[in-house]
Amino acid sequence: MINSLGDLFSSFSPEMATIFLALLPFTELRAALPLSITVFYLNPFSAYFFSVIGNVIPVFFILWGLPSLLLFAEKHSPQLQHFFEKHVYSLEKKHEKKYQRYGRFVLFVFTAIPLPVSGVWTASILAVLFHIERKYAFIAITLGMLTAGLIVLLIVTGVLEGLSFLL
Repeated sequence: MINSLGDLFSSFSPEMATIFLALLPFTELRAALPLSITVFYLNPFSAYFFSVIGNVIPVFFILWGLPSLLLFAEKHSPQLQHFFEKHVYSLEKKHEKKYQRYGRFVLFVFTAIPLPVSGVWTASILAVLFHIERKYAFIAITLGMLTAGLIVLLIVTGVLEGLSFLL
């Protein structure tokens, strides 16, 4: 798989390939950073920098664009409106104070732990669904992403060899 990803992005510069991989929901920074070091041969600082740049882009689009898209879809889809009312909004109402108090911290921790499905895409969608204020969600998710990037970087460079099972 690593070779096929390298082949797929061989026409891109290593920096652009890293940004593009970090931008994608199924690779994000967690895969882009190790690939940029081991396949594209970027130095660790450049690999971290370009992975962060690529991984922060979806956060803007999701936090600021998804709410409008969901409102539009809800208006035009009774099934979606029913789903949100039954599952998302009822859960939000039940735990509203907890979301407002702890939601930002949970977004940070959720994003900071470099495990599959715990990246910026999922955290941003959760922030939108549970109406966590955008600027606070953005800060929490970005800090979590930076932390996850440092953890991945330390693992890839061998500083945290014992945690390599996370990748």
